[in-house]
Amino acid sequence: MTGLEDLRLLKAFLCIGESGSISAAARVLNISQPTLSRQLGQLERGAGVSLLRRDTHTMSLTPAGERLMRDAREMLGLAEAASQRLREERETVRGHLRVVAVVDLGQFVVSRLLAMFRKLHPHVTAELHLINRPSKFVEEGFDCGVLVGRITDPSVTVRKVAEIRRLLVASPELIKIHGHPTTPAELKKLPWMGVLQPHFYSRDHVTLLRSREQRTARFSPTLLLDSVTALREAAIAGAGLTMQPEWLIGDALATGKLMRLLPDWTIPPVQAFVAVPAGRDLPRRLRVFADFIAEQLPSFLEERTHPTLRIQSPMTKL
Repeated sequence: MTGLEDLRLLKAFLCIGESGSISAAARVLNISQPTLSRQLGQLERGAGVSLLRRDTHTMSLTPAGERLMRDAREMLGLAEAASQRLREERETVRGHLRVVAVVDLGQFVVSRLLAMFRKLHPHVTAELHLINRPSKFVEEGFDCGVLVGRITDPSVTVRKVAEIRRLLVASPELIKIHGHPTTPAELKKLPWMGVLQPHFYSRDHVTLLRSREQRTARFSPTLLLDSVTALREAAIAGAGLTMQPEWLIGDALATGKLMRLLPDWTIPPVQAFVAVPAGRDLPRRLRVFADFIAEQLPSFLEERTHPTLRIQSPMTKL
């Protein structure tokens, strides 16, 4: 060891040279003068040369000290630059995300949230998989999921981020043909369309609540489709009655393409979750993304539920 490996000693020596005396440097460094003198002595012993000339009234650098001053500035500058790069590396969100989402929410909402997230964190790349079937999260290599309904995968940890309200809807044309139901029992007069995947709870029945009353209407589906977007389009075309997430039909309700049935009754909401692999030390990019989804998803759903919000502030989130 020459002492040059100890950046603390080099910093002390540089401060002495720039301050003009040990006492002045000790004040700058906020340490005692004897402590600083010991550090200088340690550096000189390690280097095997004298770095300062000292007498009663003056102090000056030896030739070796002058050379070391120049080298110390460069070495300490490089060390600071390296530390800065490490700090930036720690603080910068970077890397690749493999995200899975249910088809409809992924297509209309998560895709926009990913675009927004990448504007905030341009060193992140991502891929988005849209799947309505229950996924084997870890086996399929996903980092993060935005999921709805019953979670069947035990390998994930989930955080509830939103409640999705649902409504019974049909086209005005269908109501003209079959009549307007006024009770849950009368819903059976209309052809029913459900979601093919059973974990979304809306294949062949719907539970309705009003105050303390609860009714379950059961149907023999005339159509089973794999996404609520497909059901929405079929409902607009007059194919049947169906249950829709409120965020997906804001425009259709506002323009009269669909109408809500039994408005005095409500349907229990389904939960939306952010899922991450269980029992792991999550990388920074994943923790930041999961927090971002939890913060932003509810407002995005609200915007789509009420189209006037988008008209008043177009693209404000992008």
